[in-house]
Amino acid sequence: MKKKILKIIAIVLLLIVSILIAAPFLLEAKVGDILKNNVNSSVNATLDFSEANLSLIKSFPNAEVSLQGVSLINKAPFEGDTLFASKQIDIKMGIGELFKGTQEPIAIKSLAIDGALLNISIDKDGNASYDIAQPADGLSGKKESSQGFSFDLQSYEISNSKVVYNDMENAMALMVSEIEHKGKGDLSISNSELETNTEALVSFAFDSTQYLNQNVVKLNALIGIDLEGNKYTFLQNDAIVNQLPLVFDGFIQVNQDNQEVDINFKTPSSDFKNFLALIPEAYSKNIENVKTTGECIVEGEFKGLVDDEHIPKFKIKVKSDNASFKYPDLPKTVQNIHLDLSVINSTGISEDTYIDVRKASFTIDEDNFNLSSKITNLTGNSRVNAHIDGILNLATVSKAYPISEDLKLSGVLKADIT
Repeated sequence: MKKKILKIIAIVLLLIVSILIAAPFLLEAKVGDILKNNVNSSVNATLDFSEANLSLIKSFPNAEVSLQGVSLINKAPFEGDTLFASKQIDIKMGIGELFKGTQEPIAIKSLAIDGALLNISIDKDGNASYDIAQPADGLSGKKESSQGFSFDLQSYEISNSKVVYNDMENAMALMVSEIEHKGKGDLSISNSELETNTEALVSFAFDSTQYLNQNVVKLNALIGIDLEGNKYTFLQNDAIVNQLPLVFDGFIQVNQDNQEVDINFKTPSSDFKNFLALIPEAYSKNIENVKTTGECIVEGEFKGLVDDEHIPKFKIKVKSDNASFKYPDLPKTVQNIHLDLSVINSTGISEDTYIDVRKASFTIDEDNFNLSSKITNLTGNSRVNAHIDGILNLATVSKAYPISEDLKLSGVLKADIT
């Protein structure tokens, strides 16, 4: 009797394993059709991929679908442009999702994207390439019958990826490359917390001026998500921008016609290395062993509405008193450093942004340099009100600050300029 029971169990197990092995070969074509139909019926773009593989063993009791050579191609007015591409996308879902009809939504539990490119364009007329959602039925007000995907996400991951944003209407370009991002949390419920980790390189240009050039950005954030209220709250967060550590909190509220932003940030310490960390690493070199005295505080806030005409009001402040720094391999010290500068927008109109340098001064040996300035109309014909005075032996600069070996400085600069 025992032998019969064991034999039956063995046969059942063998049958289950056989089904798990054989089913992917039978379902792979259907899975590909389901994915393409769900996407292509939901967006004004065309999804395609070169290969779809299905496994029921690797992630049992879930099914795992692996897509290679994924592309999402725009239709008019960006006909033929690649909005999204990826070397590989891995999707986990319940096995039951495989047996749904081609027009039924698929619930996704886990998502991993590798080698992706998100290419966003805004033309001179303000048309956005990412605006691909199918409009609602104009007669009945109902949405299309296909609902695409529902996300029961527990985790997701993006690796070795890039985002390119080119806004020709506002002469703005942003590139975020070498993206490594992970997130975990239960996004199937209306109120949840999402734990994220991000590393990337950021480049940003505005009106032909390069403000960031592959600056390192790291972010560890715990985000409270209210899906019903479309509110995203930063709970426990720390970031590194270039080499500058920051902590921040606040929220972003997504409304029907605008977004409401209320975010505050500051440096976790007041060490003067905070200022050196603002300088791109290519110019500041390795600041880990730099000896500093004095303090430097970097803090700011973004608060207000974002819509077609407004940006958040903001104030970013850098302040330091009687500080100094010395690189270990250089003989001179930069000392008596005083900084009091702000970048401010108090109206929410981007053209009203201005820079206010109340004081910027330093000493090398007996040479003193002083600057005060207010610069307005940054996006147009800039207006400058400034005063510069001081004496600086240029040969001593390379003895106190790590400049390029190709740059040879000599002579004495004397300035008294208004």
